[in-house]
Amino acid sequence: MTADDRRGPESRRTARPRGRVGVADVAAVACEVALLVLVAVAGWRTGAAADAAAPLPTVLGIVLALALPAAVVAVWARWLARTAAHRLPQPWRLDVQVALLVAAGLAVAGVGLVWWGVGLALVGTTAFALTRDR
Repeated sequence: MTADDRRGPESRRTARPRGRVGVADVAAVACEVALLVLVAVAGWRTGAAADAAAPLPTVLGIVLALALPAAVVAVWARWLARTAAHRLPQPWRLDVQVALLVAAGLAVAGVGLVWWGVGLALVGTTAFALTRDR
């Protein structure tokens, strides 16, 4: 007896078939990658601008370009990933995803890449809202 059989016939009709990947799933994965890349770019630009007068102007940029994506990965792996041991239930998971995307969008916009930041926040929020039941 499968899990769908125990839930009853209604859930079998409305349940999404396993292994099917939709456009929203692809967009969500693309937004996860874009989140990491854009946070690294924001860290690089912030560090390079703040450290311009120092003898090694790229050191802080390198540190932030590595540390900020690492922090995002740590949060994602702990509470948001499908295989996370402490995965947040909905709607909290979507709230944290939106908060990360909006914070990253603001950071990216703050370093001069306004349209990239707005796009990340809007497309990412939409994609994760459409895939929230998974």
